[in-house]
Amino acid sequence: AGLATPDYRIVCGPQDFDATIEALGLPLMVKPSEEGSSIGLTRVEHAQDLAAAFASAAQFHCEVFAERWVHGREYTAAVLQGEALPLVRIDAANTFYDYQAKYFSDETGYVCPSGLDERQERDFGAQALTAFAAIGADGWGRVDFMLDDSGIPLWLEVNTVPGMTSHSLVPMAAAGAGIDFAELVWRILETSMTPTAMSNAGESH
Repeated sequence: AGLATPDYRIVCGPQDFDATIEALGLPLMVKPSEEGSSIGLTRVEHAQDLAAAFASAAQFHCEVFAERWVHGREYTAAVLQGEALPLVRIDAANTFYDYQAKYFSDETGYVCPSGLDERQERDFGAQALTAFAAIGADGWGRVDFMLDDSGIPLWLEVNTVPGMTSHSLVPMAAAGAGIDFAELVWRILETSMTPTAMSNAGESH
């Protein structure tokens, strides 16, 4: 899709540790390739800590990869029915936006509007739609990215089943677009309906 991502390496086991650190440097992020809510993520600052980080990630998925650490701010773009909703900036009090920061911390900040200028908001939203389509996703979801210190967006992941809790980002983005929670849920349901089902449901909505 032509979108920039952080440099990364697949880590299959201890035989890859030295080469991974040589290629990506320290610190780096270790994560399972398939997991949600930042489960299994570890920031590795010292070479001797890579083994424990690998073991933690491997509990959740057999494929583990490491990413070069990105210095910058984290953003997310919610996608709904082919459109990007207003971007949300995530200001984590800790080193990164981990499970604790997502669900338990009262110090994590969520900023929507994101503070980016109109051109950036539009361009990054369009890139999020490109990333979403590139993996064959459809309907609704969320695309996360880091904006590095030089202003380059580095795309992290596409979440096809994002959270819908009081701390979740899609409802925040929807609110920024003037969509209340009930309407958001309805529009999400619409993405999985057949034309006939939508027509019938619309008569009673």
